Amino acid sequence: MSDDINDDSTLNQIGNDTEKEHVEIEELQTFGLRQLFATMIDLKTLPHILLLLVLSSLLYGFAQTSDTMATYSSIAFLSLAGGYVLTATGTRWESVYKLVRVSEINSESWFKSLVLRSLRAWSLPLILSGIIATGFFFLIKEYEFIGEWLPLSLASLFLIWSIGQGMSFRSGTATWIAGSQKSLDDNSRSGGIAAIAFWQLFAVSTVAILIGYWFSNGFTGEFSEKAGWIGFIIISIGIQIGIIYWLSELLQDVSSTKGGARFAILWSMISQIFVTWHFASAWRRFVGETSVSAMIIEELFLMAITVLLAIWALASRSISRGGKLFTSDNALFWGLAFGFGYSGSIAMITYVTSTFGDGNLAITMAIGHLVTAATIVWIHPMTLNRHASQISKLVKTPESENIEDIPDTIVEHTEDVSDEVATIEVDLPATEHDIEESVESPTNDSEDDDDIELVE
Repeated sequence: MSDDINDDSTLNQIGNDTEKEHVEIEELQTFGLRQLFATMIDLKTLPHILLLLVLSSLLYGFAQTSDTMATYSSIAFLSLAGGYVLTATGTRWESVYKLVRVSEINSESWFKSLVLRSLRAWSLPLILSGIIATGFFFLIKEYEFIGEWLPLSLASLFLIWSIGQGMSFRSGTATWIAGSQKSLDDNSRSGGIAAIAFWQLFAVSTVAILIGYWFSNGFTGEFSEKAGWIGFIIISIGIQIGIIYWLSELLQDVSSTKGGARFAILWSMISQIFVTWHFASAWRRFVGETSVSAMIIEELFLMAITVLLAIWALASRSISRGGKLFTSDNALFWGLAFGFGYSGSIAMITYVTSTFGDGNLAITMAIGHLVTAATIVWIHPMTLNRHASQISKLVKTPESENIEDIPDTIVEHTEDVSDEVATIEVDLPATEHDIEESVESPTNDSEDDDDIELVE
Protein backbone atom coordinates (compact mmCIF):
# COMPACT_ATOMS: atom_id res chain seq x y z
CA MET A 1 0.00 0.00 0.00
CA SER A 2 2.82 2.37 0.91
CA ASP A 3 4.54 1.56 -2.38
CA ASP A 4 1.40 2.56 -4.26
CA ILE A 5 1.25 5.85 -2.37
CA ASN A 6 4.91 6.53 -3.12
CA ASP A 7 4.34 5.74 -6.79
CA ASP A 8 1.37 8.10 -6.91
CA SER A 9 3.32 10.89 -5.24
CA THR A 10 6.22 10.33 -7.63
CA LEU A 11 3.89 10.49 -10.62
CA ASN A 12 2.31 13.67 -9.26
CA GLN A 13 5.74 15.22 -8.76
CA ILE A 14 6.78 14.29 -12.31
CA GLY A 15 3.54 15.75 -13.61
CA ASN A 16 4.09 18.98 -11.69
CA ASP A 17 7.68 19.23 -12.91
CA THR A 18 6.58 18.57 -16.49
CA GLU A 19 3.88 21.22 -16.24
CA LYS A 20 6.35 23.69 -14.74
CA GLU A 21 8.86 23.03 -17.53
CA HIS A 22 6.09 23.46 -20.11
CA VAL A 23 5.12 26.82 -18.62
CA GLU A 24 8.77 27.92 -18.50
CA ILE A 25 9.25 26.95 -22.15
CA GLU A 26 6.13 28.89 -23.14
CA GLU A 27 7.40 31.93 -21.24
CA LEU A 28 10.80 31.68 -22.90
CA GLN A 29 9.33 31.39 -26.36
CA THR A 30 7.34 34.59 -25.90
CA PHE A 31 10.57 36.63 -25.90
CA GLY A 32 9.89 39.10 -28.67
CA LEU A 33 10.92 42.51 -29.92
CA ARG A 34 8.83 44.26 -27.29
CA GLN A 35 10.60 42.42 -24.46
CA LEU A 36 13.99 43.07 -26.06
CA PHE A 37 13.24 46.77 -26.50
CA ALA A 38 12.12 46.96 -22.86
CA THR A 39 15.42 45.32 -21.86
CA MET A 40 17.40 47.80 -23.93
CA ILE A 41 15.82 50.88 -22.29
CA ASP A 42 15.64 49.48 -18.76
CA LEU A 43 16.83 52.13 -16.29
CA LYS A 44 18.92 49.51 -14.51
CA THR A 45 21.08 49.04 -17.62
CA LEU A 46 20.71 52.49 -19.19
CA PRO A 47 24.20 53.62 -18.02
CA HIS A 48 25.74 51.06 -20.37
CA ILE A 49 23.91 52.64 -23.34
CA LEU A 50 25.23 56.05 -22.28
CA LEU A 51 28.74 54.60 -22.02
CA LEU A 52 28.48 53.30 -25.60
CA LEU A 53 27.39 56.69 -26.93
CA VAL A 54 30.03 58.69 -25.02
CA LEU A 55 33.01 56.40 -25.63
CA SER A 56 32.15 55.80 -29.30
CA SER A 57 31.93 59.54 -29.96
CA LEU A 58 35.22 60.26 -28.17
CA LEU A 59 37.09 57.41 -29.82
CA TYR A 60 35.71 58.39 -33.25
CA GLY A 61 37.12 61.89 -32.77
CA PHE A 62 40.49 60.61 -31.49
CA ALA A 63 40.84 58.23 -34.46
CA GLN A 64 40.80 61.14 -36.93
CA THR A 65 43.64 63.10 -35.27
CA SER A 66 46.71 60.96 -36.04
CA ASP A 67 47.90 57.51 -37.03
CA THR A 68 48.91 56.70 -33.46
CA MET A 69 45.52 57.72 -32.08
CA ALA A 70 43.83 55.66 -34.79
CA THR A 71 45.73 52.61 -33.58
CA TYR A 72 44.87 53.30 -29.93
CA SER A 73 41.22 53.90 -30.84
CA SER A 74 41.00 50.64 -32.75
CA ILE A 75 42.45 48.83 -29.73
CA ALA A 76 39.87 50.52 -27.50
CA PHE A 77 36.94 49.61 -29.76
CA LEU A 78 38.01 45.98 -30.03
CA SER A 79 38.74 45.71 -26.31
CA LEU A 80 35.38 47.20 -25.32
CA ALA A 81 33.59 44.83 -27.69
CA GLY A 82 35.47 41.89 -26.18
CA GLY A 83 34.86 43.12 -22.63
CA TYR A 84 31.11 43.22 -23.18
CA VAL A 85 31.16 39.77 -24.81
CA LEU A 86 32.75 38.39 -21.64
CA THR A 87 30.27 40.36 -19.52
CA ALA A 88 27.34 38.94 -21.50
CA THR A 89 28.53 35.37 -20.99
CA GLY A 90 29.19 36.05 -17.30
CA THR A 91 25.66 37.25 -16.48
CA ARG A 92 24.59 33.62 -16.03
CA TRP A 93 26.08 33.95 -12.53
CA GLU A 94 23.92 35.88 -10.12
CA SER A 95 26.79 37.92 -8.67
CA VAL A 96 27.74 39.23 -12.14
CA TYR A 97 24.08 39.77 -13.04
CA LYS A 98 23.59 42.03 -10.00
CA LEU A 99 26.95 43.79 -10.36
CA VAL A 100 26.32 45.15 -13.88
CA ARG A 101 22.89 46.60 -13.04
CA VAL A 102 22.06 49.86 -11.31
CA SER A 103 19.71 49.45 -8.35
CA GLU A 104 18.80 51.00 -5.00
CA ILE A 105 19.39 54.62 -5.98
CA ASN A 106 19.20 56.97 -3.00
CA SER A 107 16.26 59.30 -3.51
CA GLU A 108 17.82 62.07 -1.35
CA SER A 109 21.02 62.37 -3.39
CA TRP A 110 19.71 60.93 -6.66
CA PHE A 111 22.43 62.17 -9.04
CA LYS A 112 25.35 61.23 -6.80
CA SER A 113 23.88 57.82 -6.14
CA LEU A 114 23.27 57.27 -9.86
CA VAL A 115 26.87 58.17 -10.72
CA LEU A 116 28.30 55.86 -8.07
CA ARG A 117 26.01 53.01 -9.04
CA SER A 118 26.85 53.55 -12.71
CA LEU A 119 30.58 53.38 -11.99
CA ARG A 120 29.96 50.14 -10.14
CA ALA A 121 27.97 48.74 -13.09
CA TRP A 122 30.71 49.78 -15.54
CA SER A 123 33.53 48.33 -13.43
CA LEU A 124 33.43 44.73 -14.69
CA PRO A 125 33.20 45.38 -18.48
CA LEU A 126 35.83 48.16 -18.22
CA ILE A 127 38.22 45.95 -16.22
CA LEU A 128 37.80 43.11 -18.71
CA SER A 129 38.29 45.56 -21.59
CA GLY A 130 41.45 46.87 -19.89
CA ILE A 131 42.87 43.35 -19.64
CA ILE A 132 42.20 42.74 -23.35
CA ALA A 133 43.73 46.12 -24.26
CA THR A 134 46.86 45.26 -22.24
CA GLY A 135 47.21 42.09 -24.29
CA PHE A 136 46.99 44.13 -27.49
CA PHE A 137 49.69 46.52 -26.29
CA PHE A 138 52.04 43.62 -25.50
CA LEU A 139 51.43 42.23 -28.99
CA ILE A 140 52.13 45.60 -30.61
CA LYS A 141 55.31 45.97 -28.58
CA GLU A 142 56.47 42.57 -29.80
CA TYR A 143 55.12 42.89 -33.36
CA GLU A 144 54.89 46.50 -34.52
CA PHE A 145 53.10 45.67 -37.78
CA ILE A 146 50.00 44.65 -35.79
CA GLY A 147 49.54 48.26 -34.70
CA GLU A 148 49.66 49.41 -38.31
CA TRP A 149 47.16 46.81 -39.51
CA LEU A 150 44.62 47.04 -36.69
CA PRO A 151 42.85 50.16 -38.06
CA LEU A 152 42.78 48.66 -41.56
CA SER A 153 41.46 45.34 -40.22
CA LEU A 154 38.70 47.05 -38.25
CA ALA A 155 37.85 49.20 -41.27
CA SER A 156 37.54 46.08 -43.45
CA LEU A 157 34.89 44.80 -41.06
CA PHE A 158 32.63 47.51 -42.45
CA LEU A 159 31.79 45.32 -45.45
CA ILE A 160 31.19 42.36 -43.16
CA TRP A 161 28.87 44.53 -41.07
CA SER A 162 27.07 45.54 -44.26
CA ILE A 163 26.46 41.89 -45.11
CA GLY A 164 25.54 41.23 -41.48
CA GLN A 165 22.89 43.96 -41.66
CA GLY A 166 21.10 42.07 -44.40
CA MET A 167 21.43 38.74 -42.60
CA SER A 168 20.20 40.10 -39.28
CA PHE A 169 17.29 41.81 -41.01
CA ARG A 170 16.32 38.49 -42.58
CA SER A 171 16.64 36.59 -39.28
CA GLY A 172 14.60 39.06 -37.27
CA THR A 173 11.92 39.96 -39.80
CA ALA A 174 11.35 36.49 -41.26
CA THR A 175 11.16 34.98 -37.77
CA TRP A 176 8.60 37.58 -36.75
CA ILE A 177 6.41 36.99 -39.83
CA ALA A 178 6.70 33.19 -39.63
CA GLY A 179 5.69 33.28 -35.95
CA SER A 180 2.06 33.92 -36.89
CA GLN A 181 -0.22 30.89 -37.14
CA LYS A 182 -1.69 32.31 -40.35
CA SER A 183 1.74 32.10 -41.95
CA LEU A 184 1.81 28.35 -41.20
CA ASP A 185 -1.61 27.60 -42.71
CA ASP A 186 -1.06 24.56 -44.94
CA ASN A 187 -4.44 24.73 -46.69
CA SER A 188 -4.02 24.83 -50.45
CA ARG A 189 -4.95 27.90 -52.46
CA SER A 190 -5.19 28.96 -56.07
CA GLY A 191 -4.65 32.32 -57.68
CA GLY A 192 -0.98 32.30 -58.59
CA ILE A 193 1.44 35.08 -57.75
CA ALA A 194 -0.68 38.07 -58.79
CA ALA A 195 -1.30 39.19 -55.18
CA ILE A 196 2.38 38.89 -54.23
CA ALA A 197 3.51 40.85 -57.30
CA PHE A 198 0.88 43.55 -56.79
CA TRP A 199 1.63 44.25 -53.12
CA GLN A 200 5.41 44.10 -53.62
CA LEU A 201 5.27 46.60 -56.50
CA PHE A 202 2.73 48.78 -54.72
CA ALA A 203 4.81 48.99 -51.52
CA VAL A 204 8.10 49.70 -53.27
CA SER A 205 6.59 52.21 -55.70
CA THR A 206 4.94 54.13 -52.85
CA VAL A 207 8.13 54.27 -50.78
CA ALA A 208 10.29 55.18 -53.79
CA ILE A 209 7.98 58.04 -54.80
CA LEU A 210 7.85 59.37 -51.22
CA ILE A 211 11.65 59.26 -50.91
CA GLY A 212 12.12 60.91 -54.30
CA TYR A 213 9.54 63.59 -53.47
CA TRP A 214 11.20 64.31 -50.12
CA PHE A 215 14.79 64.62 -51.32
CA SER A 216 13.92 66.51 -54.48
CA ASN A 217 11.83 69.07 -52.54
CA GLY A 218 8.64 68.04 -54.29
CA PHE A 219 10.35 67.48 -57.67
CA THR A 220 11.17 71.17 -57.95
CA GLY A 221 14.42 72.95 -58.67
CA GLU A 222 17.03 72.12 -61.25
CA PHE A 223 16.15 69.65 -63.98
CA SER A 224 19.18 67.49 -63.17
CA GLU A 225 18.02 67.09 -59.56
CA LYS A 226 14.46 66.20 -60.60
CA ALA A 227 15.67 63.82 -63.27
CA GLY A 228 18.02 62.15 -60.80
CA TRP A 229 15.25 61.22 -58.37
CA ILE A 230 12.81 60.29 -61.12
CA GLY A 231 15.53 57.96 -62.36
CA PHE A 232 15.80 56.51 -58.84
CA ILE A 233 12.05 55.73 -58.85
CA ILE A 234 12.20 54.08 -62.28
CA ILE A 235 15.25 51.95 -61.37
CA SER A 236 13.71 50.93 -58.00
CA ILE A 237 10.53 49.69 -59.68
CA GLY A 238 12.57 48.03 -62.45
CA ILE A 239 14.59 46.10 -59.84
CA GLN A 240 11.38 44.74 -58.29
CA ILE A 241 9.96 43.70 -61.67
CA GLY A 242 13.22 41.85 -62.34
CA ILE A 243 13.06 40.09 -58.93
CA ILE A 244 9.47 38.97 -59.50
CA TYR A 245 10.32 37.62 -62.97
CA TRP A 246 13.46 35.92 -61.59
CA LEU A 247 11.55 34.18 -58.77
CA SER A 248 8.24 33.56 -60.56
CA GLU A 249 8.48 29.75 -60.34
CA LEU A 250 9.52 29.83 -56.69
CA LEU A 251 6.73 32.29 -55.84
CA GLN A 252 4.25 29.99 -57.60
CA ASP A 253 5.48 27.14 -55.42
CA VAL A 254 5.36 29.10 -52.17
CA SER A 255 1.94 30.59 -52.83
CA SER A 256 0.33 27.15 -53.28
CA THR A 257 -0.67 27.29 -49.59
CA LYS A 258 -2.45 30.09 -47.75
CA GLY A 259 0.32 30.38 -45.16
CA GLY A 260 3.01 30.47 -47.84
CA ALA A 261 1.19 33.18 -49.78
CA ARG A 262 0.73 35.30 -46.65
CA PHE A 263 4.40 34.94 -45.72
CA ALA A 264 5.53 35.71 -49.28
CA ILE A 265 3.42 38.88 -49.44
CA LEU A 266 4.58 40.25 -46.08
CA TRP A 267 8.23 39.24 -46.46
CA SER A 268 8.42 40.57 -50.04
CA MET A 269 6.90 43.91 -49.07
CA ILE A 270 8.99 44.51 -45.94
CA SER A 271 12.29 43.21 -47.30
CA GLN A 272 12.06 45.12 -50.57
CA ILE A 273 11.10 48.33 -48.78
CA PHE A 274 14.31 47.87 -46.77
CA VAL A 275 16.21 47.27 -50.02
CA THR A 276 14.75 50.47 -51.48
CA TRP A 277 15.75 52.44 -48.39
CA HIS A 278 19.37 51.27 -48.68
CA PHE A 279 19.35 51.93 -52.41
CA ALA A 280 18.04 55.45 -51.75
CA SER A 281 20.81 56.08 -49.17
CA ALA A 282 23.43 55.00 -51.70
CA TRP A 283 21.78 57.02 -54.48
CA ARG A 284 21.74 60.14 -52.33
CA ARG A 285 25.46 59.84 -51.67
CA PHE A 286 26.25 59.37 -55.36
CA VAL A 287 24.04 62.08 -56.86
CA GLY A 288 23.52 64.52 -54.00
CA GLU A 289 25.35 66.26 -51.20
CA THR A 290 25.04 64.83 -47.71
CA SER A 291 26.42 66.43 -44.57
CA VAL A 292 28.73 64.31 -42.44
CA SER A 293 26.60 64.83 -39.31
CA ALA A 294 23.41 63.69 -41.08
CA MET A 295 25.25 60.70 -42.49
CA ILE A 296 26.58 59.66 -39.07
CA ILE A 297 23.11 60.02 -37.52
CA GLU A 298 21.63 57.82 -40.24
CA GLU A 299 24.36 55.21 -39.77
CA LEU A 300 23.87 55.19 -36.00
CA PHE A 301 20.13 54.75 -36.47
CA LEU A 302 20.78 51.92 -38.89
CA MET A 303 23.25 50.40 -36.44
CA ALA A 304 20.60 50.46 -33.69
CA ILE A 305 18.09 48.64 -35.93
CA THR A 306 20.70 46.13 -37.06
CA VAL A 307 21.89 45.35 -33.54
CA LEU A 308 18.33 45.11 -32.24
CA LEU A 309 17.28 42.63 -34.94
CA ALA A 310 20.49 40.62 -34.69
CA ILE A 311 20.34 40.24 -30.92
CA TRP A 312 16.62 39.46 -30.99
CA ALA A 313 17.11 36.77 -33.63
CA LEU A 314 20.03 35.18 -31.75
CA ALA A 315 18.36 35.44 -28.34
CA SER A 316 14.96 34.11 -29.44
CA ARG A 317 16.61 31.19 -31.25
CA SER A 318 18.82 30.38 -28.27
CA ILE A 319 15.91 30.68 -25.83
CA SER A 320 13.63 28.44 -27.90
CA ARG A 321 16.35 25.77 -27.87
CA GLY A 322 17.04 26.15 -24.16
CA GLY A 323 20.48 27.68 -24.71
CA LYS A 324 22.31 29.86 -22.20
CA LEU A 325 24.61 31.88 -24.48
CA PHE A 326 22.00 34.41 -25.68
CA THR A 327 19.23 35.08 -23.17
CA SER A 328 16.81 37.87 -22.31
CA ASP A 329 19.08 38.78 -19.38
CA ASN A 330 22.25 39.31 -21.41
CA ALA A 331 20.75 40.51 -24.71
CA LEU A 332 21.69 44.12 -23.92
CA PHE A 333 25.36 43.29 -23.32
CA TRP A 334 25.60 41.36 -26.59
CA GLY A 335 24.07 44.41 -28.24
CA LEU A 336 26.70 46.66 -26.66
CA ALA A 337 29.48 44.36 -27.92
CA PHE A 338 28.07 44.56 -31.45
CA GLY A 339 27.61 48.31 -31.03
CA PHE A 340 31.26 48.95 -30.15
CA GLY A 341 32.40 46.76 -33.05
CA TYR A 342 30.11 48.55 -35.51
CA SER A 343 31.10 52.01 -34.24
CA GLY A 344 34.75 51.06 -34.48
CA SER A 345 34.38 49.95 -38.09
CA ILE A 346 32.72 53.28 -39.00
CA ALA A 347 35.45 55.24 -37.19
CA MET A 348 38.22 53.30 -38.92
CA ILE A 349 36.66 53.43 -42.39
CA THR A 350 36.47 57.21 -41.95
CA TYR A 351 40.13 57.31 -40.94
CA VAL A 352 41.20 55.05 -43.84
CA THR A 353 39.30 57.00 -46.50
CA SER A 354 40.70 60.31 -45.26
CA THR A 355 44.27 59.01 -44.95
CA PHE A 356 44.76 56.60 -47.84
CA GLY A 357 41.99 57.67 -50.20
CA ASP A 358 40.37 60.83 -51.42
CA GLY A 359 38.56 61.30 -48.13
CA ASN A 360 35.13 60.73 -49.67
CA LEU A 361 33.37 58.98 -46.80
CA ALA A 362 30.00 59.33 -48.53
CA ILE A 363 31.08 57.05 -51.40
CA THR A 364 32.35 54.44 -48.93
CA MET A 365 29.06 54.50 -47.03
CA ALA A 366 27.16 54.27 -50.32
CA ILE A 367 29.04 51.10 -51.19
CA GLY A 368 28.11 49.68 -47.79
CA HIS A 369 24.43 50.40 -48.42
CA LEU A 370 24.59 48.72 -51.83
CA VAL A 371 26.22 45.65 -50.28
CA THR A 372 23.42 45.44 -47.69
CA ALA A 373 20.72 45.82 -50.37
CA ALA A 374 22.37 43.16 -52.55
CA THR A 375 22.59 40.81 -49.55
CA ILE A 376 18.85 41.07 -48.89
CA VAL A 377 18.06 40.44 -52.58
CA TRP A 378 20.43 37.45 -52.55
CA ILE A 379 18.83 35.81 -49.48
CA HIS A 380 15.28 36.65 -50.62
CA PRO A 381 14.68 33.31 -52.42
CA MET A 382 16.41 31.37 -49.62
CA THR A 383 13.98 32.84 -47.10
CA LEU A 384 10.97 31.91 -49.24
CA ASN A 385 12.32 28.39 -49.75
CA ARG A 386 12.91 27.92 -46.03
CA HIS A 387 9.36 28.89 -45.13
CA ALA A 388 7.91 26.69 -47.85
CA SER A 389 9.85 23.69 -46.49
CA GLN A 390 8.68 24.57 -42.98
CA ILE A 391 5.04 24.38 -44.11
CA SER A 392 5.65 21.14 -46.02
CA LYS A 393 6.83 19.51 -42.79
CA LEU A 394 3.47 20.32 -41.21
CA VAL A 395 1.48 18.64 -44.00
CA LYS A 396 0.66 14.99 -43.18
CA THR A 397 0.37 12.79 -46.24
CA PRO A 398 -0.87 9.15 -46.29
CA GLU A 399 2.60 8.01 -47.37
CA SER A 400 4.22 9.57 -44.29
CA GLU A 401 1.97 7.66 -41.87
CA ASN A 402 3.25 4.19 -42.90
CA ILE A 403 -0.28 2.83 -43.24
CA GLU A 404 0.98 -0.26 -45.06
CA ASP A 405 2.85 -1.38 -41.95
CA ILE A 406 -0.20 -1.23 -39.69
CA PRO A 407 -2.33 -4.11 -41.11
CA ASP A 408 0.55 -6.60 -40.81
CA THR A 409 0.90 -5.83 -37.13
CA ILE A 410 -2.83 -6.07 -36.53
CA VAL A 411 -3.07 -9.41 -38.38
CA GLU A 412 -0.28 -10.90 -36.29
CA HIS A 413 -1.91 -10.00 -32.97
CA THR A 414 -5.32 -11.01 -34.29
CA GLU A 415 -4.09 -14.46 -35.23
CA ASP A 416 -2.58 -14.97 -31.78
CA VAL A 417 -5.69 -13.81 -29.99
CA SER A 418 -8.01 -15.86 -32.25
CA ASP A 419 -6.13 -19.04 -31.33
CA GLU A 420 -6.63 -18.29 -27.63
CA VAL A 421 -10.31 -17.62 -28.17
CA ALA A 422 -10.75 -20.85 -30.07
CA THR A 423 -9.23 -22.76 -27.17
CA ILE A 424 -11.50 -21.03 -24.69
CA GLU A 425 -14.59 -21.80 -26.76
CA VAL A 426 -13.74 -25.52 -26.72
CA ASP A 427 -13.03 -25.69 -23.00
CA LEU A 428 -15.95 -23.63 -21.64
CA PRO A 429 -18.87 -26.05 -22.07
CA ALA A 430 -16.94 -29.06 -20.68
CA THR A 431 -18.67 -29.53 -17.26
CA GLU A 432 -20.83 -27.73 -14.77
CA HIS A 433 -17.85 -27.57 -12.41
CA ASP A 434 -15.79 -25.82 -15.02
CA ILE A 435 -18.62 -23.42 -15.69
CA GLU A 436 -18.89 -22.60 -11.95
CA GLU A 437 -15.15 -21.99 -11.78
CA SER A 438 -15.34 -19.72 -14.76
CA VAL A 439 -18.19 -17.79 -13.13
CA GLU A 440 -16.26 -17.46 -9.87
CA SER A 441 -13.20 -16.20 -11.73
CA PRO A 442 -13.94 -12.64 -12.96
CA THR A 443 -10.31 -12.08 -13.83
CA ASN A 444 -10.32 -14.74 -16.51
CA ASP A 445 -13.61 -13.44 -17.88
CA SER A 446 -12.27 -9.95 -18.16
CA GLU A 447 -9.19 -11.18 -19.93
CA ASP A 448 -11.33 -13.17 -22.37
CA ASP A 449 -13.51 -10.15 -22.97
CA ASP A 450 -10.44 -8.07 -23.68
CA ASP A 451 -9.25 -10.66 -26.19
CA ILE A 452 -12.61 -10.78 -27.89
CA GLU A 453 -12.75 -6.97 -28.05
CA LEU A 454 -9.31 -6.93 -29.62
CA VAL A 455 -10.43 -9.35 -32.30
CA GLU A 456 -13.55 -7.36 -32.99
